[in-house]
This record gives sequence, C-alpha cells and structure tokens, in this order.
Amino acid sequence: MANITEQDIINHLKEKINFHQQEAKRLEGILTAFLPELVADNGNQTNHISQPAAKAKLVKDAAEPKPSKELEIPEKYADNLPITAKIAFALKEIGSGFNEDIANAMAQYEPKSDAKTISRQISNVLSNLKSKGQITVEKFGRKDKYSLPA
Repeated sequence: MANITEQDIINHLKEKINFHQQEAKRLEGILTAFLPELVADNGNQTNHISQPAAKAKLVKDAAEPKPSKELEIPEKYADNLPITAKIAFALKEIGSGFNEDIANAMAQYEPKSDAKTISRQISNVLSNLKSKGQITVEKFGRKDKYSLPA
C-alpha cells in the first residue's frame, strides 16, 4: 500500500480546487453566450442568475429544442429511404406513438425484419430527431410518445 502524506493530500485538494475554478469559468462563458444580459457593462458578471426569471428562461431555453430543418415525409414507403424518412412516414401513418408503435408500423413494410429489431434500430434515431426538434415528444412516465410537429 502506498504511503500518502499530508502534503500529497494538500496538493491533490489544491489541484481539485484549481480544476473546479477553471470549470466554473468555462461554464460562466457558456452561460453568458446564452444569456448576455448577465454580463454587466464593465465586463463583470452580475448576480442576475439568482433571479427566478433568469433561471426560468435558462431552463425553458434548454428544454425546448430548436428545429434544425423540417423532417421530409415521403409519399410512399421504400426500402431505399433513409431511416429518418421511414420514421416520418410511419408517424404520418399512425399519427403518434411510442417507439414500439413506430416500429410496428415500419415492420408492415419490411417483411424481412421484425418490429423488435426495428425498435432497437430506431431508438437512437428518435432521440436525435427529438434533440433536433424535428419531432414532437410527449412524456408518459419514462417513455416518450412521438409525433410529427404540427
């Protein structure tokens, strides 16, 4: 077992303090990019972030994904379509549904695959579409119900 001295502990704690101070500065920079009103005219950060309105704005902005580009919905289902187009077609057909519902709709058009396999394949794609704001999501407990934006 290694011998750890008091000086080793002190050095380790100083390194941790330095790391966390640098991380706090980095996060303040990111925060001011989103909320420039938090920076006073003289360049010093003011304490506006403790105000409920600023916190609410930050939480609201983080919770609402910004749509990158609209999801294209194909007229008909085809094997050569990208997975996002297949998902869009299935959502257009069923209106809204959970991952399994979308996979079941897609499985009707893919006889060589089953709904469980498709469900696993589309899981990450649905998360990406959700984060890009290209599909609408409603929470039901721990599950997401997906639909096309109105």
